[in-house]
Amino acid sequence: MISKKLSQKDFEKSFRYAPRVALNILVKNSNGQILLTKRAIEPERGSWHYPGGFILKNETINNCFERISTKELGVKLDFKKSKLLGVFENINGDARGHILDLIYEYKFTKSIVFKSTKETSEIKNFKKLPAKIGFSQRDILNKLSFN
Repeated sequence: MISKKLSQKDFEKSFRYAPRVALNILVKNSNGQILLTKRAIEPERGSWHYPGGFILKNETINNCFERISTKELGVKLDFKKSKLLGVFENINGDARGHILDLIYEYKFTKSIVFKSTKETSEIKNFKKLPAKIGFSQRDILNKLSFN
């Protein structure tokens, strides 16, 4: 089956009925820095966040991972090289509603050239977290011992 996006209206309405599941990619380099992107789109335009998005109906986790990495980092990352770090519940941190965040770690040692896309105005590695992080992701990063 082909995965399909809901209309924006139906997507926003869906939060009234059930939590949404988001897949997020925590990219780490060999120095232990994490890669964050600055959002070029709403919601949370101008804030830093790790790449992520909602899993579409009939979309596998593998395909979602590759779609998100391509859409937000300009590079298709290999899902098989990632590791699930955990599932985090975000009830009030996103204005749209209740979200279950699947956090996958992707470590890389070789040089990968990440490219800004229409969704990301900037991509940067951080040793210390920047001040403006969107979607309550700072809480999740703190739980993962990254401050």
